[in-house]
Amino acid sequence: MSATQENSPRRVDCPPPPLGCAASAGEPCMSHGGTRVRHNFHQVRTKAWEAARFAAVPAAKLIADAAQNRTIVSGTRAAELLAEHGYSSEATRIRSEVKARNGLLSAKQAAALILDEAEGGDSR
Repeated sequence: MSATQENSPRRVDCPPPPLGCAASAGEPCMSHGGTRVRHNFHQVRTKAWEAARFAAVPAAKLIADAAQNRTIVSGTRAAELLAEHGYSSEATRIRSEVKARNGLLSAKQAAALILDEAEGGDSR
């Protein structure tokens, strides 16, 4: 998935200094006291963008939160968690991906897969 202006950290505000540059949504991040445009984004802006993306997809957020809390670590457990919470189609998709990858799918990869497909992108 490429970082275009429509789907990039530029969609959210950058936090104020010292963590960011206080750029508004749609504006590029600045460096050197606002005199130069950065070629990338501040880490906190990227984290805010990721949080907004996951908040828009409840099934992906459920997996991501459980993985962050270390409640689950594998794709198999992510599928079970989704099924327990009523996300049967997503659970089926994760189970098929676990099978296709011979069991080598982490919970973070499962969350990213659900998120990418919900946003209309190709799964990795």
